[in-house]
This record gives sequence, C-alpha cells and structure tokens, in this order.
Amino acid sequence: MGSKQKETVLRQKDYFETKLNKRRSCLAEKGLDPEMIAKDGIVKKIKSKIRETNAKHNAISEIERKKEELAKIKAKRLAVLKKEKEKKEKKPKDAVGKGKESKGKAPKESPEKGKEKKIKKEKASETDEQIME
Repeated sequence: MGSKQKETVLRQKDYFETKLNKRRSCLAEKGLDPEMIAKDGIVKKIKSKIRETNAKHNAISEIERKKEELAKIKAKRLAVLKKEKEKKEKKPKDAVGKGKESKGKAPKESPEKGKEKKIKKEKASETDEQIME
C-alpha cells in the first residue's frame, strides 16, 4: 500500500524533481540536445514517478476535502437534532398530567368486534360445508 501521508508524498515529489534536474544537467553537459534528453529512458521514468506522486497528492487532497465537508454536514445535523431535542423536552413539561383519558376518546371495543368476525367466519364455513354435501 502506498503512502497516504501528504508530507511524505510532497517529499517524494521534491526528491524526484531534483533527481530529474540532475539527470537533465548531466545529459546537457555531455552535449545532448533537448530532444534527445526528452527521449532518455531514465528521464521518462523519473517524469512518470513525478506524475504518480502528483496523482497521489491529488487523491489525498480530495479525501481531506471530503472529510471536511462531511464534518460540516455532521455538525449541522447535530445542531438540528439538538434543537429538535430541546423542543421535545419543552413540550412534555407543558403537557404534564394529560393521558389517554383526557383526549376524550372512547375505549376500544375490539373484543366484541373480534367475536362478531369469528361468528361470521363460522357461519360461512358451515354454508360451504352444506354446499359441498
């Protein structure tokens, strides 16, 4: 796994740039023209290393930017939740002593309704049995 630390990548980039400059100056002293220097294999390799380190640096910067954005979003979300929580805490204090009875609703008659449905199902099953016979 490659290095993810921004400082390390920057140091690598500086190292490869100095190495490239030394190689170019060495080839220039030997009397090679700029076209031949650009075609040199070692120069190409060093340039590719510089491109790689630039890509790493960009990736690290993008990750840091996303982390900062997520931290801002999280802070906003927490602030909203905190306000909602404060509102919820205030409401129960105002409505103390109110229960289901005070709402004025009649109690449910679910046991009787359930019995009626059961009786209807039994009658329907009896009629089905009579039809089959």
